[in-house]
Amino acid sequence: MFYIIRKYNFLAFFWYYSVGDNVILDGAMAAYKCRLHLYNFGTASNISISAYNLARHRVVPTSNMQPISEDLLTVKGQENAVEARNTLENDLQKTVSAETVRRSLRRSGLTSFVKPQKPLLSEVNRRKRLDWALNHVDWTIEDWKRVIWSDETKVNRFGSDGKLYAWKQPNEKLKRRHVKQTVKHGGGSLMVWSCISWYGVRYIVDVGKNMDKNVYLSVLQDDLVKSMTGYCEENDLIMADFEFMQDNDPKHKSKIVSEWLSKQDFTTMEWPPQPPDLNPIENMWNTLKKRLFKQYDCPPASMDELWTRMFETWYEITEKECQIYIETMPQRCIDIIENKGLWINY
Repeated sequence: MFYIIRKYNFLAFFWYYSVGDNVILDGAMAAYKCRLHLYNFGTASNISISAYNLARHRVVPTSNMQPISEDLLTVKGQENAVEARNTLENDLQKTVSAETVRRSLRRSGLTSFVKPQKPLLSEVNRRKRLDWALNHVDWTIEDWKRVIWSDETKVNRFGSDGKLYAWKQPNEKLKRRHVKQTVKHGGGSLMVWSCISWYGVRYIVDVGKNMDKNVYLSVLQDDLVKSMTGYCEENDLIMADFEFMQDNDPKHKSKIVSEWLSKQDFTTMEWPPQPPDLNPIENMWNTLKKRLFKQYDCPPASMDELWTRMFETWYEITEKECQIYIETMPQRCIDIIENKGLWINY
């Protein structure tokens, strides 16, 4: 005679087992626990228990998840588990939780992630990025060695504008290291300009918070020229060997700046719109900021101290570190082409 036990019920289990009846356990957990108990008491070596319906019943069958998984991987499909749940409820006419959908999606091989922030990219700009990559995909490392990469960035006195993470025990009270302390009006920041090349970093300049085309022109006339002169003298090169890269900020494209650049011995690279993921100096800015706030135990006491720390940290960056990111330019072009001009992970 067979008896079905639908719960983890020791009394029922041992009664039927002791009198020699066959027992069918309904559910994997019940089977596991009873087997474990018998093993602990030394009586599991000669027992054979059939587990009835061991597989957990799935509200969302695997066959239903395949098209949902495919939809989630397309621009026309759902973007998250909540939207996928709504679709499934309409298709299956039954209530499905978002967590059930998440588990099912994981079984289908998908993983979730936080959407990274990227610049808005129009169709026109996407095409321009693609065209630029197509025009430069055949460049060799020797070609990229000739490029001088420039950019501006903001460095905060009290660290990143973004999220900061920390670890603590579940019941541990908040300590200083657990919080991101803020001050009124942000605590201050510096806007700086610099350039890099295959041959390392160069002058870093405090350009103020309101740099206009005139200030930018003076930076080029002074600091860019001095940087390029240093590159030439140290590496037996001439100005005409270089190609200058700047982004499409309006002040960079102003008439007075364009006229000055057109009269120089070096050329100016045509640059696509929305290109932070194409500019190696962006990686060097990240390196600077990480080191700046990692190697000091406390924030700078003043803006002057921030500048001193930043100045010293910038010049600690080696040629090799610059070269590591510049060497990725051929692959960046390939990635842009494969992604049809959309964003890439750099």
